[in-house]
Amino acid sequence: MEKIIIAQLSVNEKKVEQFVKLAKTMVKKSKQETGCLTYRLLNEIDKPNEFIVYEKYVNQKAVELHNSSEHLEVFLKSVSTLLIDKPIIDIY
Repeated sequence: MEKIIIAQLSVNEKKVEQFVKLAKTMVKKSKQETGCLTYRLLNEIDKPNEFIVYEKYVNQKAVELHNSSEHLEVFLKSVSTLLIDKPIIDIY
């Protein structure tokens, strides 16, 4: 059964450029994962520091593969100081 994850991220306005640079690498590597159908970073049109990550996987096993990936771990550690709020993550 396919799994969809939507993560909402609020970035410090002064750190958006740094965040986008890290996110580009994350998106590229995540798209290459086995079982990843879609991995997109979207920016709110009227809030340049608000981002949504839309992820779609073939099944729960693919989600687990992503969640245990080195590039996700590096990304999370790198961006944690750039966020102004805790991410909101919904899984469907």
